[in-house]
Amino acid sequence: MKMPVVVAVAAAFTALLSGCSTENSGGTAEPTAAAAAAASPGSSTPTTSKSAKPVDSTEYRQDDDGFGRAGYFFSSPSGSFSCAIFDTPLDTFGLPIGAACQGRAATPPGEQDCVKPDGLQAPVPGLGVGPSGTQFLCIAGSPLFTSESTVLPYRSSLIANGYTCHSAETGVTCQFNLDGTGFKVSREASSLTLDGDSQQPDASVTVPDVRGERPTKAENLLAEAGLTARVVGGTGRGPQGGQCVVAEQEPAAGTKVATGTRITVTTGEIGGKPGSC
Repeated sequence: MKMPVVVAVAAAFTALLSGCSTENSGGTAEPTAAAAAAASPGSSTPTTSKSAKPVDSTEYRQDDDGFGRAGYFFSSPSGSFSCAIFDTPLDTFGLPIGAACQGRAATPPGEQDCVKPDGLQAPVPGLGVGPSGTQFLCIAGSPLFTSESTVLPYRSSLIANGYTCHSAETGVTCQFNLDGTGFKVSREASSLTLDGDSQQPDASVTVPDVRGERPTKAENLLAEAGLTARVVGGTGRGPQGGQCVVAEQEPAAGTKVATGTRITVTTGEIGGKPGSC
């Protein structure tokens, strides 16, 4: 059996507890300090149901979860799980985690149950996914995710930062959209791979050209393409009285990116330079 990663969450961030060393998906050994990173290759088949309804990601947005982390936070309708899609992946023993869930989860096949260390609080199971694969975590101390997160209703999907999390009566699934790697967390049966029983939107989309559009319309066009927007600059009128429009975008129009990627749009006064608003 693989040893689960054990994480102690302190007021500032996480501290390591105990464990051993394993290899990540690139074949390099993880540091042998206090825990093991159990990376799984996952499945290339996405898993969000065709009937899933995408939610407005802004309703789940938090710029600080209490631990200095920003992203999109939600809880399952049953209250069993707290989940997050982070703006900046958590570096957990060398394996970046972009989306994760924590709660009363069944231990995935091939993983060892979380064990309470002597003198410490009992760890809570968690599963995570990032560009390098999936990971089983044992999280001790304070909850890893904010308790003020919004409920993600059943048969709904949250798409952000290149990840998709789907809420269903059978559990929560989260995946890295670019390659379909992901996990399913459930009280009955968790897994570090996705079975592909249902269909997911395309893993990548083409960035539309929103230059010259008003910021609100640009945000809507990006949302329709399965992307999110970060607006830099004013949205009304510039110093010369001209309308603020999108003058620059990154990534550029025509670029292939993962579904849910955030596109930075910089506004400028009509006829002016980016940043003039």
